[in-house]
Amino acid sequence: MKPTHSDRLFSSTHWIILLGVCSGLVSAQWKQEALPAIAVVVVLALTLLKTRLIILDFMGLRGRHPRLAATLAAWPVFFAAVILAKALLPG
Repeated sequence: MKPTHSDRLFSSTHWIILLGVCSGLVSAQWKQEALPAIAVVVVLALTLLKTRLIILDFMGLRGRHPRLAATLAAWPVFFAAVILAKALLPG
């Protein structure tokens, strides 16, 4: 049986929620202090995975417009790199 578009969205929704909960749990481990660098990297990686799922499935770009999907995915990668640089560099 071939999966339908709604089955893919249902599955993607569950993955997005799971990734969001995991990001929240990682962030909640440090209540009163700043997140360590590894925790920031993990949260940013989970955020980029969620972004990819949203771009491909909810914007309907899976298999249709790969260049547009890559361009839309480049923005969160750019901002994640800026956030990571801000978190790791002193000052």
